Amino acid sequence: MSQQMDPLVERIGLSMWRVQRKIISGMATQKELGLTFPQYSLLSMIAKEKRSRVIQLAEKMEVKSSAVTVMLDRMEILGLISRETDENDRRAVVVTITDKGKSVQAEGKLRSEMLLGEYLSILEPDELQRFAEYFDKIDRQER
Repeated sequence: MSQQMDPLVERIGLSMWRVQRKIISGMATQKELGLTFPQYSLLSMIAKEKRSRVIQLAEKMEVKSSAVTVMLDRMEILGLISRETDENDRRAVVVTITDKGKSVQAEGKLRSEMLLGEYLSILEPDELQRFAEYFDKIDRQER
């Protein structure tokens, strides 16, 4: 049995997808920092967590540990992160961000915020406030 999608839901979905694509492609400036968008996202997670196990990072990114390991290899070569064996579990690897990594992550964050600010600048302050409230509401929704 075929269900027809509500035209408004379809319109919102397509708009969200297009906006996301524009923003992510605009964040190609992360490449100027020597990172892909997923690598930059991973670096930001590491910066936020301070010390993370590879398995935890993989779970948060919803990918396999092997995919995270490949990204970490590249980031370690660039001097952005360091890895060490977990002193409590020698099978586990703990990842930390280096000073260079902190600098690159901060620059990427600044660039991302500027890009997003450009996209959101078409909204009036009250529209921007409502937009933020709606997005927060969707984000908090339990499924």
